[in-house]
Amino acid sequence: MGIDDKERERAILDVTVELLLRHGYNKVTMSDVADAVGLNRRLVYLLFPSKDALIKALLLRELNIYAEVWNRYLDSDPLGGTVASVYRGLLAALKQLPLMTAMYTRDEQTFGKYLSRPGNFFASWPPDPGPTREYLQAMQEIGVVRQDINTRAMAFILDALTPSILAALSSHTKAPLDDSNRSNQPSFDELVESMAELCECLLTPKAGANLEAGKAMMRRKIEEVQAQFTERSNA
Repeated sequence: MGIDDKERERAILDVTVELLLRHGYNKVTMSDVADAVGLNRRLVYLLFPSKDALIKALLLRELNIYAEVWNRYLDSDPLGGTVASVYRGLLAALKQLPLMTAMYTRDEQTFGKYLSRPGNFFASWPPDPGPTREYLQAMQEIGVVRQDINTRAMAFILDALTPSILAALSSHTKAPLDDSNRSNQPSFDELVESMAELCECLLTPKAGANLEAGKAMMRRKIEEVQAQFTERSNA
């Protein structure tokens, strides 16, 4: 792929994000994408042979962007490495990436019929809740999580709460509540901070967490995930 093709690909993907969030999968056509980016439709099809191929490439790129944003947050947070910081960073990254939020919640308004398409991206993503427990156990082994914590129960709780917080983010970014309801609803930032505080109180050892070990583990996790994304994009 030449430099011009790379620039075209980036422009096409950028436009598709906007169209997908604004109109949804069902209404967006390849002609819409071509018109929005100012290209002949034939050039779009040369890079992406179908609408679903375009969506797959877009979602893979979004996952990599998400990992990069999360990695930068981890590096900039002086308390990075604790479960609380990781949780806060993950959700803070989502706040910057509305398409990623739609991906996590499998938002029907955004993805419509794509969610039921054979072999769609979401058939294998996100993975089963198991990795949360494995992550907590690994953090426990390196001194980032208290030794007396039941990681199976805590993983279940975190996996149960996270979708509700993501749904709250989705509702805040789409349809603002009227004034009478807004005052009764916590903001997304309040929910994230409260969850982070809960993780800090329940999970961080009283003597303090091994932050460097926690950061090193999270960097390895990010690299593993990005490698999986790259492998999938080349499949």
